[in-house]
Amino acid sequence: MTISSRDLEKRLAQLRREVLKRDAERHLSILNSISELPIDLQTPALAEFAARDPIHTIILFPPHIQRGWHYIPRQVLLFNSKDLLHLRDSIWPNQEPQLTHLAGRDILYMRVTLLLLYGYLEIVAAGSQSPIRLGMEFNTVAWFRMSPPLRQLLSGAASLGARPVVPEGSDISPSAQQAYSSLPLKFSNGVRIYGLLPGERLQNLVFQPGTFKPWLLLLRRAVTSDTLVLLTDNYLAVIREELNVGQGWIVSHLPRGCIAGIQVKPSGVHWCELSIHLDRGGQVTEFTLLLERSAAEAVRDLWRSPGRA
Repeated sequence: MTISSRDLEKRLAQLRREVLKRDAERHLSILNSISELPIDLQTPALAEFAARDPIHTIILFPPHIQRGWHYIPRQVLLFNSKDLLHLRDSIWPNQEPQLTHLAGRDILYMRVTLLLLYGYLEIVAAGSQSPIRLGMEFNTVAWFRMSPPLRQLLSGAASLGARPVVPEGSDISPSAQQAYSSLPLKFSNGVRIYGLLPGERLQNLVFQPGTFKPWLLLLRRAVTSDTLVLLTDNYLAVIREELNVGQGWIVSHLPRGCIAGIQVKPSGVHWCELSIHLDRGGQVTEFTLLLERSAAEAVRDLWRSPGRA
């Protein structure tokens, strides 16, 4: 059935009005079983997922509005010991929700954007034939509920080249201690809160303050934001600010076992694109990051160094 743009906008306007009603549900729900989900979200695929392995976390997100007037339908995240299932409701009645299923061991990278009240979760993982991508917008108020099961899922991605879990309290290696101590307070806190996964040790880091270029006569324009690249036992992690919003984070984790190579490509006079090639079982993707030339080369050289740990 073909849906006109006019019909689509009319339907979205109706849904936005429903979200704005005073009695509309505005908070996420933590459920104990799939039987507590709305009937129209209890699909056969969901029952199959639950039968495969016990589900330990179910988070139901009500419909809401993001980025001013952008409607986000109901969503559900379901976690078992190894996998994640994401359900996104259809905006049309009597249509099945969209399902995205991925395993922690297949993750190529995970990126989380937390900017004021706007959140975005992106996970790219190996699929049955080609990489699959999960994209989810959410209100950042929900992050404290989402973070623990997502970090647990991400820990399953370290199966390639996994290293022993380090004792608590020794998560900064001596080689990284001086560089860590010189970080701005916001980023040193960010390493502990967002960068280091449980049991991980920081081996080394590269920090690049934001860079600018001249604009018009007396002004300047931001080119790169404050960016911190971490090398831990099992991951390469990136913590950075959004280019034009200092209040928040964009945090990425790339399993070291998936990194097939790192290249530096010039992008202008003073900057380079850091290109990280990721490969799981022949399924490949690329993670890119714009940095000042010296910082990009430092990350590449750190990765290529025989003593990178």
